[in-house]
Amino acid sequence: MTNKFYQYVLYFVLGTTAAFSLFLIASDNIAPFTTQASLHRSVATIAPEVSGVIDSVAVKNGQSVHSDDILFTLDDQSYLLNVQQAQAELAQANEMFQASQQQLIAAEQTFSQRKEQWLNSQAKQKRTATLFKKGLTTAQALDDSKTNVNVAYSALQAAKAEILRIKAQLSDSTSNAAIELAKVKLASAELDEHHTQVRASADGIVTNLQLQTGSYIAQGTTALLVVNEAQAWLSADFNEKGMSHLQVGNMAHIAFDALPGQVFIGHIESQERAVRDSDNSHGQLSDVVNDSRWIREQQKIRVRIAIDHLDPKLISGARASVSVNNGSTVIDSISSLWIHMVSLFRYVY
Repeated sequence: MTNKFYQYVLYFVLGTTAAFSLFLIASDNIAPFTTQASLHRSVATIAPEVSGVIDSVAVKNGQSVHSDDILFTLDDQSYLLNVQQAQAELAQANEMFQASQQQLIAAEQTFSQRKEQWLNSQAKQKRTATLFKKGLTTAQALDDSKTNVNVAYSALQAAKAEILRIKAQLSDSTSNAAIELAKVKLASAELDEHHTQVRASADGIVTNLQLQTGSYIAQGTTALLVVNEAQAWLSADFNEKGMSHLQVGNMAHIAFDALPGQVFIGHIESQERAVRDSDNSHGQLSDVVNDSRWIREQQKIRVRIAIDHLDPKLISGARASVSVNNGSTVIDSISSLWIHMVSLFRYVY
């Protein structure tokens, strides 16, 4: 009786093993399965937009931060001086523009004076001419009055030319451009000074923090990373034979190596529609290589899977095994049973 019992147990184990072996062989065609899957989260790379010496570090590794929180600051003394210099240059440009406006006012007043002098010289010349006709003055006096009129007219024309010159200078784009250039330089200096406070660009967890107060950091150098815990997805690579089942919306069962005995539900969110060809990266003709093996390695297709109720303890990069539903009750049941067995195997290896 005991021998019969062990015989039945042996048959059951061998039968189950054979059934699952056949299932795995056929899984690429009927219910895609892969162990090549990993968890990803959105990661914001934090790098300063200006160079400088680190003045203070406001966060610790693993700390939760919110968008616009200060992460670290740079010494801003040189940038404050740049702001002050730009402010002085803007003030100088404005003063020069205002000085030109004052020169215009003075030139217009001079023109008015020269006009009065010209009109007065004309009136004197007429009176002198009348007196000359009556013999009451000399020809020399008449000539002098005519000369005075011509001199006054020349002075009037010079004053008019000075007004035109100053107006042209004020309307010239160069003077206005000097002010605009000074404004832009000031805005740039203020922006650089603002960038000495490096802030978080999104909510998340600080990671890879290796900053030290007093160290110099160059513009664009990665200082730390902020991992967005709210945005997570699974990247899974399947053999291309299962393409018909790797459609958007199809259900998937997921077993993470880090959480033995647990199976998560997910749905295919998207499918990558291209695979990088290292031999044809620049649009040139492909270099066809003959494979000497009888059975070559299958091409992989990468899909993105959204996970329902993801455990927050999982880190980005966590490895997982994934099976995708077929739509058939029998095959889906076998697939679900297999992924649950895989999750239990994680207790051992």
